[in-house]
Amino acid sequence: RGRVTTEIAQFMRKLEGRWDDHLEALFVRRDVDAAMADMAAATSLRHIPTMTGADGRPELEHFYRDVMLPHLPGDLRFTRRSRTVDRFHLVDELTVSFGHDCELSWLLPGIEPTGRHASVAAIVVVDFDRGAIASQRTLWDCASLGTQLGVTIDL
Repeated sequence: RGRVTTEIAQFMRKLEGRWDDHLEALFVRRDVDAAMADMAAATSLRHIPTMTGADGRPELEHFYRDVMLPHLPGDLRFTRRSRTVDRFHLVDELTVSFGHDCELSWLLPGIEPTGRHASVAAIVVVDFDRGAIASQRTLWDCASLGTQLGVTIDL
């Protein structure tokens, strides 16, 4: 009881690989089709607390292609601080750093670029359904982000 079998450990590594492949396709190659390849039929993405994101494959594909990817900072960096994974979920604790050189309509709708640099904590919770990415919820430290950028974020 409470033991992780070899098969479960291998399955959890497969989930980690699936998530890492998704991130690489999206943020490195900017290949929406590849990023969507391992998504569940009913998938969702939500950035908390601004509640931007999308529900459903067509909506998420649109969000990635037309809302998020054209509006990524030029020096966006993710540094993983920790990762926890089980058979149904993956949780990454990240530090996200960037220069605010473009409007981030996918994260901070209506806030014009400030030219300032920010480095904030984010927690990403990924749910899997039969090995496919079913949902993503990213909790951003918007209080710290707003302070670093010198803006008020309406929530």
